[in-house]
Amino acid sequence: MTFIETNTNHYLYYEEYGQGAPVIFIHPPGLGYKVFQYQHELSKHMRVIFPDLSGHGRSSKPKQPVSISFYANELVRFMDSLHLDKVIICGYSAGCLIAQELAIHYRHRIELLILSGAYPIVRDVPGRLLHKTGMYMVKEHPNILTTSLAISHTRDKTLRKNLVSYMRKSDQESWYQYYNHSLHYNCVDKLHRLTMPLLFIYGGKKDWTAHYMKEYKNKCKHAEFFVLPNQGHQLPTKQWTQFNELITGFVLNRSHL
Repeated sequence: MTFIETNTNHYLYYEEYGQGAPVIFIHPPGLGYKVFQYQHELSKHMRVIFPDLSGHGRSSKPKQPVSISFYANELVRFMDSLHLDKVIICGYSAGCLIAQELAIHYRHRIELLILSGAYPIVRDVPGRLLHKTGMYMVKEHPNILTTSLAISHTRDKTLRKNLVSYMRKSDQESWYQYYNHSLHYNCVDKLHRLTMPLLFIYGGKKDWTAHYMKEYKNKCKHAEFFVLPNQGHQLPTKQWTQFNELITGFVLNRSHL
């Protein structure tokens, strides 16, 4: 087990594998680094780094309320602690909000940005309902929430069990606030600051975030977009082979780290 101190007496748990270009993966609320189980395979081609954000998994409980900007700043300190001047960031779902916040405010630290199921704002009814349901469930029925999230992410019973047990380590208040701040985040007017090479990955019509592609295509003309037809939102676990291939091709062709 690997812990690193990012602030006085505050530690983040992380795992890393491989060598080469450093890629930091950012998880959604509650799930922790375990959601990137299948991305360990990428260590054949690059250095993959999987931190648990504060209040998640084995990381320390935060001493203040969390937010998208809080987590972005935390990851900058994490990078500093690992002596990484520049990295590749891969965000998944609400993790994309933290990734975008990082890329907007710390452009000089981000070489490439990879976003799976990204959204710059939650303005659609299904998205708002999803976030509000998560907020309610984490407060009132956390065991049902952990089980439903695990089921939605994989059919593999072993991974489901691991996801459930790991989510139960998370601090409920941090989980709640991560959902809450994701619901109210808005970087639409700052998307022009995403000047680094960008890769967007979506699951097609079954992915609730797919319609936000139009927003990004209007503001990020240089970005690359890949849609995996007839797939849902949970690409890192359900379509991990194609997901990993897209990341590998993008990093090997674009990175100079």
